[in-house]
Amino acid sequence: MEKKKFFVLFFFVCLVTLDIGSIISGHRTTFYYLRSYLQDFKSFSNDSSTFSSNSRKNNSTITILWYAKQGYFSGNVNLTGCKFSNCILTENKTVLEKSAAVLFAYRDMWNKVPFKKLGQIWVIVNIESPAYDVDLNRVWDNKFDWSMTYRQDGEIFLNYKTFRRTIPLKKNYSEIFKNKTKYIAWAVGSCQTRSRRELYVRELRKYINVDIYGDCGKVPCPSRTLPGCHEVLSQKYKFYLGFENSLCKDYVTEKIFHTFLDNSNAVYVYRGAPNVKSILPPKTYIDVNDYENPKRLAEYLLRLGSNESEYISYLKETDKYHIDNEQNYYRSLCDLCELLNTYKTKNLKWTGKTFNSWYRQNVCVS
Repeated sequence: MEKKKFFVLFFFVCLVTLDIGSIISGHRTTFYYLRSYLQDFKSFSNDSSTFSSNSRKNNSTITILWYAKQGYFSGNVNLTGCKFSNCILTENKTVLEKSAAVLFAYRDMWNKVPFKKLGQIWVIVNIESPAYDVDLNRVWDNKFDWSMTYRQDGEIFLNYKTFRRTIPLKKNYSEIFKNKTKYIAWAVGSCQTRSRRELYVRELRKYINVDIYGDCGKVPCPSRTLPGCHEVLSQKYKFYLGFENSLCKDYVTEKIFHTFLDNSNAVYVYRGAPNVKSILPPKTYIDVNDYENPKRLAEYLLRLGSNESEYISYLKETDKYHIDNEQNYYRSLCDLCELLNTYKTKNLKWTGKTFNSWYRQNVCVS
């Protein structure tokens, strides 16, 4: 207790000294920072390693600010339906100082870093592959406390999730199988990629028929949307390629998750994240990594496509699951709100560590 009184007295003396000095010199930045520190110092519990703000104790409003936002993220989301309903999301930068958490989209950040109030949580948000992103400017080193990405080892997970259905789908699987007249469809828009998926497909086509739709093929997609395209093609094709543009840890995009839509009736062939087995339920897709080369994969697909019972087993297993579709962003914001309400330690993960090193080093394969 005496030790705590000593520190409070020490900072009070510093405050008075700096305030007088700043008035004389005109430099008030140092004074402002120390005053902010002392205001936040009141929020610490008796255990100096624990940060328990009064707002969290009283369940009062917690402000989350979208400071730098990409267009596909909405800044107008009502979070009252979350488990913890005391968070509000805003894009109004005038509330920066009083915001508990500040969100920054990886691709919309610039070289000017705003002032970070002590105790504030800064969250970097990204859903893109590191294979296509450039390093953040070094001015952002050690600025972030949490991450909101597709990575499973981050603080807030931002991606689709599969859930087991409570009521199973009812389909005439034999009829579905009989109506299929073609083997493999692939709808694709980017023709040259870091994963070299186009080269893999070129080799695969030597052993099995692959019809390519979209910008990289000769036939346009039968629907304007990717899910719609997949749904139409899955009725007559036995297999559908879900090949990522890069092969990076945890980087599993919406392509593969379309297989869990209600009207999807094709078996997905996946090439992407090396650890996809830790993300997707087994027997709901075919992992290219399980086969030595495209020829071996083609041999298996030809064999599976001619075996009705074995083929149908994939469809049935897939139909045991569904995805939360567009709710993934909302769920992640709810997770952030819960974390802001419940986290205890002030020693946060990204202290003394750059986001670049975690996000980019040794996570992709060529």
